[in-house]
Amino acid sequence: MTLTTPKRIDAGYRAEIRAVPGEKETKDIMQAAGKVASAFQTSTQLAVLEPSPSGDNSRALFTLLQDDTLAQVRRFEDVQPRIGKDGRAPIGYFYDLAPAHWAFFTKSGGMRHGIIVGDSEAGKSRSVETLLGLAHQSDKVATVLLDPQGGSTPDWNDRTHRCALGEDDCADELELWHWVMRRRVRHLARIPWVDEDGDERIGKTHLVPGDSDAGGMAGIFFVLEEAPELLTHDVHGKKAVATLASGAKTWRKGGGGIVLVAQDPNMTELGGSVTLRAQLRKNACALRTQTPGAAYQMGLPQDPSLLPATFKNGKLTQGLTYLSGIDRRAALMRWLYTEKPKYIARQPAAGRIDDLTMGWIEEYASAKKDGREPRTGKRAAAGDEPRSTPGDVKAAIIDALADADGLALELGELLHHVLKRRVTAPPSEIHTQLKRLVTDGRVWLVGKDGGEAYALPEEILEHLETR
Repeated sequence: MTLTTPKRIDAGYRAEIRAVPGEKETKDIMQAAGKVASAFQTSTQLAVLEPSPSGDNSRALFTLLQDDTLAQVRRFEDVQPRIGKDGRAPIGYFYDLAPAHWAFFTKSGGMRHGIIVGDSEAGKSRSVETLLGLAHQSDKVATVLLDPQGGSTPDWNDRTHRCALGEDDCADELELWHWVMRRRVRHLARIPWVDEDGDERIGKTHLVPGDSDAGGMAGIFFVLEEAPELLTHDVHGKKAVATLASGAKTWRKGGGGIVLVAQDPNMTELGGSVTLRAQLRKNACALRTQTPGAAYQMGLPQDPSLLPATFKNGKLTQGLTYLSGIDRRAALMRWLYTEKPKYIARQPAAGRIDDLTMGWIEEYASAKKDGREPRTGKRAAAGDEPRSTPGDVKAAIIDALADADGLALELGELLHHVLKRRVTAPPSEIHTQLKRLVTDGRVWLVGKDGGEAYALPEEILEHLETR
């Protein structure tokens, strides 16, 4: 392995470590973090390795910090972060003092899920308080707190739009929202709107919070604290796991984002659901864990079980974490924490649950109270559904490519994902509209394994900018 000439940055010095292509990989370099720190006679918190932004799997980024940049406590109140129009919010700082972000939603995909894991006193609940504070102050998001234990975030109990405490209430609340989210999805599939080309359209594949076409409907931000208490419960566990696994795949379309909080991301903690863990990794946060394995389970380059309990100055490392998400880097960062969460929680929420959704909640509660199942809101018969317009087909293609998160899709893969969106058009029509999108420059034709594949230009350009 070769170390390139270090360059000065604000926090210290930076260089690349390059392995021999075809012999070593980035993961091999990352595994040598301890030896690299030893060579510079410092700690792994000051000699930091992370994957190269270029994506070259024979390289890693090496940063030598002059001091412990994350030892300083940075307060939410001092920074005054907010959720931006693009759905991102600053939640802390990476080790090189670049801001770290959490994506509550994106314009191309709607609400995003997340998972936070960490040992006791590592800072899980304080991190949740930061997310709840951001959501509470946004007019695009409404909050739902589910806490099987009942005391994880006491400042927020009954301060969110809806709050369920204890295993029984949490199980009931999940069941309610699973039904309500299906109603929201069906409603969004029928709303009329006009696209950027002036074409009249029917239906949206997902909700972007605040979308004027959907009446400004807010996204619903769900936080499940101490998730294993519910997911491994002897009465409610099995159903809760199934509901959340299904919700992680479908609630996003109706504007629902789930954040699950646990001590460890292993299958025992998550009720045995690989699907659930995989769906929640859009925002993956691993504070100090008790046992190794979280790096592999959450797709992180470093083992969070090796994070220290204290900084060099003796202060606790609460909030020190590896974060992987919208910033497209899996690196060490530290959360912004609120000094007095109760002061934010006591303020009126900026967002609200819309009247239509509240009506469905009341409909569900009334049916349950009467001892009957709420009506299903059945889909129209296939013959009654209007045929998709060319604009609908184009939108489904773009949405399918956006959901691929920068990966190019071969034609067969793309057709499969478009048809899964219940587009009522033959494959030949989908292919025709795909060609038109390529001609217009809205989709790029790229190579993949010697064949043809398709991707969104903004995804490709974003990837190239990191090189």
